[in-house]
Amino acid sequence: MKKKFLSYLKAAETINRAYDVRSTFKYQKYDYFIVYDDDITAVLKSAPLYFELKKINPHMKYVVVGGEGLLAIAFKVMRLSLKMRGSKRRLNALKAETEAQRLKRVAMSLGVDEKDIIVADKGHNTTENLQAMSKIANGKKSLVVSTQRLAMIFKQSADFQCNKNPEVFGCVYFDYDLFVIHQSVEKTLRWYNFQKAGNGRVAFHLFASIVRRFDVYDEKFLIKPFEPNDEVKRADAHLRRRFVIKQRLKGLGYLRALIQYVPIVISIFFHAEEYLIDEENAIHEAEHELALKR
Repeated sequence: MKKKFLSYLKAAETINRAYDVRSTFKYQKYDYFIVYDDDITAVLKSAPLYFELKKINPHMKYVVVGGEGLLAIAFKVMRLSLKMRGSKRRLNALKAETEAQRLKRVAMSLGVDEKDIIVADKGHNTTENLQAMSKIANGKKSLVVSTQRLAMIFKQSADFQCNKNPEVFGCVYFDYDLFVIHQSVEKTLRWYNFQKAGNGRVAFHLFASIVRRFDVYDEKFLIKPFEPNDEVKRADAHLRRRFVIKQRLKGLGYLRALIQYVPIVISIFFHAEEYLIDEENAIHEAEHELALKR
């Protein structure tokens, strides 16, 4: 089992490195600081930069983006788990929230003023999130924060939908720079972001979909950044055969995807407390790092 896990981890890391995106941010005036992610790592690791940029533009707004996603399912599973275990204190700490609301809560715990925060949590897909982000910014200079695993998808989608075909996708021109939080796949496997669920299955399903996503949606919803080399193709084939949830398959493939949720849901059920503890610890770590830098 460990040998298989390590082979999946190696393949995912190959794809992670290949689709890495460099940060383009500068210490300059930004009107909007936009956290676009389903992972509070984006808040935790960008907080020092936010406060530095806030000194340059005290009127800069903090935008959090994200709908329900896996969090909605996970919340219900964890709530049931904690109820059955009689863990009342932990149950009270588990609040129903969208991805953006969770990002907001964590940002506020690190000192971001609530009056500066704009919540965009109505989007159900990348296009709807891009519509919201681009319209909030409305042509003004923005800095978008993303973890490494999502940054390339964001960039190639935003450039195609907002800046190449804004009328088609209901967006406006999006003038943005990127702050990418670079992480190895192994470092992303935490309970607080659910990437660790099912022994890393959540992360592996994402990386199993990236190459296919660029192939299928090239010039439809995004721009394919490059043709993957043989090493990336082998890694993709190794993961794609096994992890299908994110691949949007039909028929028997869709049924197989539903079945593959089972070990993830079971894992979340039995690790509900670890999720809350890991989130608390991650926030405390970020608070400590902030205190050292101030």
